[in-house]
Amino acid sequence: MPESEGEVRLNRFLAENGGVSRREADDIIFAGRVTVNGTVAETPAVRIDATRDSVKVSGKRIWPQRKEYVLLNKPEGVISSADDPQHRRTVVDLLHGVRAHVYPVGRLDVNTSGVMLLTNDGDLALKLTHPRFGFSKTYQAKVQGQPSPRALQKLATGVHIPTESGRMEVSLPAKVKIVKTFERNALLEITVQEGRYHLVRSMCAAVGHPVIKLSRVKFGFLTAAGLPLGRWRYLTTDEVQRLKGEKAS
Repeated sequence: MPESEGEVRLNRFLAENGGVSRREADDIIFAGRVTVNGTVAETPAVRIDATRDSVKVSGKRIWPQRKEYVLLNKPEGVISSADDPQHRRTVVDLLHGVRAHVYPVGRLDVNTSGVMLLTNDGDLALKLTHPRFGFSKTYQAKVQGQPSPRALQKLATGVHIPTESGRMEVSLPAKVKIVKTFERNALLEITVQEGRYHLVRSMCAAVGHPVIKLSRVKFGFLTAAGLPLGRWRYLTTDEVQRLKGEKAS
């Protein structure tokens, strides 16, 4: 059942405004620590009006936060998550000075660097990650060997890759070109419109050219130009409006 205007699920409200992850929000609710207008909430699926309802956690009022939009140039070795059960370094750990509790829009492998968007705007995050919107991401992949025209064509039209569940599925069409060749390797630029697990690495492996190094250079129209690895900036108003528009990619 879709949310009506002004209404959100309780766990989403807590994740966007309470400084916790969605999973942590569920745990807090099931523990009986959350009240809505004085009544203990029994399920994360409760819908609230963030502008009218009083939500409290252990007696402390949780207020709606201003929406924040952060662009990060993620370095390798950092987890693309708001929290990590193993206490590894996460992208949120790099956001010194960010006022709101933001979370990654999509993810990058721990060994992949590049541009990431983080926000507490759940509606925009859903739009940018839902397959039907076809939001584009562009990667530069240094691969073993030099792909033939046939291999490039296979990457462009779709190859069989494993899903997280272990099934084999065909990747969606992609834009692929060779940026530079070396004696034993090549640098490819690959633009995709889906966010599957290990997508680009799996695609390249499927045509016999495993990835050596991978970086995301564009997220839609956003790039990390002028932003050193590990640094972040807020999006401009124009960038936010463009992301919310129909032609984000």
